[in-house]
Amino acid sequence: MVKKYSLIWDEWNLNHIAKHGVSKREVEEAVNDERAYIKKHRKRVMVVGSAWGRILVVILEKIERNDYYVISARDATNSEKRLYRKRGKGL
Repeated sequence: MVKKYSLIWDEWNLNHIAKHGVSKREVEEAVNDERAYIKKHRKRVMVVGSAWGRILVVILEKIERNDYYVISARDATNSEKRLYRKRGKGL
């Protein structure tokens, strides 16, 4: 089962992810990746997902039900890529 996230965007988070060389479209693809590795901690969610072969880490903050504010997005480290490849099987 794929969990769909409704992402909240504003000028701040769009500029922030751009500093990491990540686009809005890549974030949306990565968080909706059916193989994404997801780790929750309180109101924050870390998603390690693929956007057309580029493995990204996206940090989201839950606002309401399925609405999440994008805090950050960047390329995954080697250990995060291993998590995705090893555990990201439809979580």
